[in-house]
Amino acid sequence: MISPLIQDKHVVKHIAILGHGAIGLLWAHSLVALGHRVTLLSHRLILPPSKQQFVTRDGKELINHLIFSHNFPESVDLVLVTTKAYQVQSALLPHLHKISVPIMLLHNGMGAIDTLAIDSQHQVILATTTHGALKNHNTLTHTGVGNTIIGNYQNTEEGLLEEWQQLLNNALPSVETHSNIRQPLLLKLAINCVINPLTAIHQCKNGELLNSDFQPQIDKLIAELQQVISKLDNDWPHDEISLKKMIMAVARATADNYSSMAQDVKYQRRTEIDFINGYLISKGRQLDINLIENSKLIATLTKNHLSQ
Repeated sequence: MISPLIQDKHVVKHIAILGHGAIGLLWAHSLVALGHRVTLLSHRLILPPSKQQFVTRDGKELINHLIFSHNFPESVDLVLVTTKAYQVQSALLPHLHKISVPIMLLHNGMGAIDTLAIDSQHQVILATTTHGALKNHNTLTHTGVGNTIIGNYQNTEEGLLEEWQQLLNNALPSVETHSNIRQPLLLKLAINCVINPLTAIHQCKNGELLNSDFQPQIDKLIAELQQVISKLDNDWPHDEISLKKMIMAVARATADNYSSMAQDVKYQRRTEIDFINGYLISKGRQLDINLIENSKLIATLTKNHLSQ
């Protein structure tokens, strides 16, 4: 089942995607457009229709036929996991024993991999993306162009990683590799720790966080994040000032968007707060650092039964 190295960008690959939310569908549409085979694994009793509409970033409306299945394909070249963080274990665990190709985890938050019985032989790639997409019934709209960063977590040779980077970059640019994937994951985590819970609690668009009323609370959150993350990564390149600039830049660039957590709260779905702020709080405890402001955010969501 282990695939040969990708020799050129025109080789057709078969990618199994676990999770057909907005990001999973964005990758599915993008890969299918280049002629690759994609199977979207679904736990739903009734599978979504294969005919799916895709609205590109420049407004083009396309119809793609996507394959949804309850059954894991017999032969694939890559397993791309785009579920919610709390769904990673239940989605991937039943299939781990038969997977001998690279597994790429692409989800918000951190810590989900710690719950998996990853075998020492598994090839695992971690990834993060800033692309934005919105799912509405059988229509997927690409709402924001971003970039994706991938890196080796376990057993993925540099050459194979670079070849997957090239293939994925051809489908949905830009895709980069990073020698220390933990660093961009921690940066994305810090951004999510501020933007997601605040927009979820206040049911506001990301851009509203630029208002002066939010700045004192944001500053307290960033001070706590910086204190923990700088100890988790010895090469962490940010201080509180530069970290705030990064977070505010994302809020500005996605000003008209609602965060995924804000949408989860709106539709009374479980949020990923335990794998975002909760992850940092757990690391803080290990370092004997109390994240008061982050804990308050979780308490607010829990009190209002918004995270269940």
